[in-house]
Amino acid sequence: MHNALIPVVAIALAALLIFGGEAISESHVDDDISALIAKQQPDAEGIELRNLKTVQKGYGTCGEYRASGSDAYAPFYYSKVNERVTLDTTSFRYRNHCQH
Repeated sequence: MHNALIPVVAIALAALLIFGGEAISESHVDDDISALIAKQQPDAEGIELRNLKTVQKGYGTCGEYRASGSDAYAPFYYSKVNERVTLDTTSFRYRNHCQH
């Protein structure tokens, strides 16, 4: 019985590390997006996100952002693959992934 328990515990621990790490990294995506937008909006003290939608089979995010002090929201596309945010709504990336 002892010999069967070790592989079961090892498999459970490996699964926990893999899927737990994925869950933690997903929780930081909003912060990553806000930080990348803030780099492109140097006057803004903070960035607020809304209407986030996962696209491209989980490899991208579309949504809207608003810089602190602004009343209007603007659209964006974020690629998890290359960790880039696109604010230009006329760009190929935004049109291809966010406009349907």
